[in-house]
Amino acid sequence: MNNAGHLWPSRSAWSAWLLLALVSLFGLFDHSLWSSNETREGAMIREMAREGVWVTPVFNGRPYLEKPPLLHWTGLALCRLAGRVNEGLVRLPAALYGFGTLWLIGLWARALGRERAGVLAAFLCATSVLFFEYSRIVLTDASLTFMVLASLYLFWRAWEQPGRLRWAAFLAVSALSFYAKGLLGPGLIWVSAAGFLAWRRQWKRLFGLGALYAVVLAAVLAPWVWALWRAGGADFLLGVFWDNQFGRFLTFSDPSLPLDPFFVHKEPAWFYLQSLPLRLLPWTLLVLPSLAAWFRPKTPWIGPAAGFWRLALAGMLLVLHASAAKADCYTLPLFPFLFLMTGFWLDDAVRRWDSRLEQILIGATFGALALMALLVPAGYLAAFAARLPDLLAPGSAAVWSGAALAALALAAAIFAGRRLWRDLKAGGRAQVFRTAPLLLAALGVLNGCAYVFVLEYHRTYQPLAETVRREQAAGRSLALACPRERDLGALMFYLDSRLPAVSVSNRADCDLFVQAAPGSAGWIVDGRKLDEVRRCLEGVPTRIEPVAHGGYKSAGFLLVLRESPAPAAAGPGGTKGRP
Repeated sequence: MNNAGHLWPSRSAWSAWLLLALVSLFGLFDHSLWSSNETREGAMIREMAREGVWVTPVFNGRPYLEKPPLLHWTGLALCRLAGRVNEGLVRLPAALYGFGTLWLIGLWARALGRERAGVLAAFLCATSVLFFEYSRIVLTDASLTFMVLASLYLFWRAWEQPGRLRWAAFLAVSALSFYAKGLLGPGLIWVSAAGFLAWRRQWKRLFGLGALYAVVLAAVLAPWVWALWRAGGADFLLGVFWDNQFGRFLTFSDPSLPLDPFFVHKEPAWFYLQSLPLRLLPWTLLVLPSLAAWFRPKTPWIGPAAGFWRLALAGMLLVLHASAAKADCYTLPLFPFLFLMTGFWLDDAVRRWDSRLEQILIGATFGALALMALLVPAGYLAAFAARLPDLLAPGSAAVWSGAALAALALAAAIFAGRRLWRDLKAGGRAQVFRTAPLLLAALGVLNGCAYVFVLEYHRTYQPLAETVRREQAAGRSLALACPRERDLGALMFYLDSRLPAVSVSNRADCDLFVQAAPGSAGWIVDGRKLDEVRRCLEGVPTRIEPVAHGGYKSAGFLLVLRESPAPAAAGPGGTKGRP
C-alpha cells in the first residue's frame, strides 16, 4: 500500500466532501426528539444546562453514572455557546463526531495513496444503517467511534514517522477516549495497538508505551475522579469505575435477584454474528466479500498498514465478544475499518471486473438501491394520490411540500439512472460505481426531507408537552404514570423542568403523590396503561382529558385528572350526608 498524502483532500474530491458534510447535517434540526435514547440523553443535557451541572449527566435530579460525559459536555458547550437548548444542538455533537470519523477514513486512505477509495469508503460508512442512525441521535457511540479511530490513526502516524509529539498526541487522545464510553475506548485502542506492536515484535516500545499510558490516563482522569468524589463520594466512584466498567464484562447469576446487578444487554456470544449483517445494510453484500478478500492467505493488500487494519478489526471484535453486555451500537468502532476495507476492495473490483461472483454482488447491491431510489418517492406520491389519512394528517402545507420533494427525488433518480446507464454502456464502469454511492446519498437526503413532515407529526411529543404545560399553568400537579425513560425524557426536555414519576403498580406511590398535591393531582398516562391506572385509582374520583392531536405518539397519551368529590346534600338536622 502506497504511503503518500496530505491533510486536505485534492481539488477533485472537495465536491464529494461537501456533499458528505450536507448528508451528515441532515436530520439534526428538522424534527423533534423521537427515539428513546435521544429523549433521555437530550433531557440530561437540558437539565445540566439549566442547573449548571458538569460533573455527571443528571436525569430528573438523579446522577446518571452509566456513561462518562464527553458527549454531554460537548452538547452542553454547544448549547452554552448558542445561548439556547434545542433538538438540533443536542444532536449536533453526534453529527460532528460522525463527520470527524468520516474525515479520518478519507484522511487515512489518502495518506496511503488511495484517496478515491477513501472517499468511497466514507460514503459507504455514512450511509450504512447503523452509522447513519447513531451519527444523528443523542448517544455516546458516535463520540466513542471518533475517539477510537483518531487514536489509532495517531498511533499509525507515530509508528510510521516516530516523534515525541506524535506519540504524545496518541497517548493523550487515547486517554481522553475514556470520557467517550469508559474503559471500552482504551480497551479497543490498546488491543489494536498492542497486537500490532507484538506482531512487529517491538516489545520495548510496547511496554514503554503501556507504562507511559498508565501515567497519562491517571493524569487525564484525576480531575474528574476528584470531582466525582466531592459530588458523591465512594458510591459515585464505585458506580462509575466498577459497576459500569468491569461489571459490563461479567455475567451475574443469582435466582434470588430479579435483575443482573451489572445492568443490561446481556446477550449470547453469537449475538454480533446475527445482528451485524443487518446493521451493515445496504452494503452487506459488499462488506462480506471484501472481508474474505482482505483475510485470505494471498490477499493483495499487504504491508504494515494493511496488517494493522486486520489486527485492529480482529482485536476489537474479540473485546466486544468477550463482554457479557452486547448491543448493536457497540460495534460502531468497527465500521471505519470495515468500510475502509470495503472501499479499497470495491475500488479495485470495479476496475478489474474479472470475477463473476463480485459482478453479481456489486450488481445486486446497486440494482436494489436503484430500485429503492425509484420506489421510495413513488410510494409517497402514490399515497398522496390515494389521499391516505395518515399522510394527510399533518395538513396541506406539509403534505404538498413533501409531495414536491418526492417528485423532485423521483425525477432526479430517473435522470441520474439514465445518465449512469449511458455511461456504463459507454465503458465507464469504474466511474459509475464510484459515483453511485454519492448520488444515492443525495437522493436519500431528498427522500428523507419528503417524509420527515409526516413522521414528525406522528412521532412528536410536543403537543403532549404543551397540554401538560397548560395544566401546570392552571395550578395542577402532574406525574407520569408507569414511567418509561423515553417518555419521561421527552416531557422533561420540552417542559424544561423535572417531572414526578409514579408507579401505579404500588397504590402507596399514588397516595403519596395525591397527598403532596391535594385537590390538584393528575397523571399522564399512556393509553395502553389506562386500565392498570384505573385499578390503582379505584375509588378516586377522576376525569380523563385526551390530548388534542392526531399524531399517534401524542394522541396515545391521556391525562387522568383527580377531581374533588362534590359536597353531599345536607341531611336532617343540618348535617351533611356521607359522600
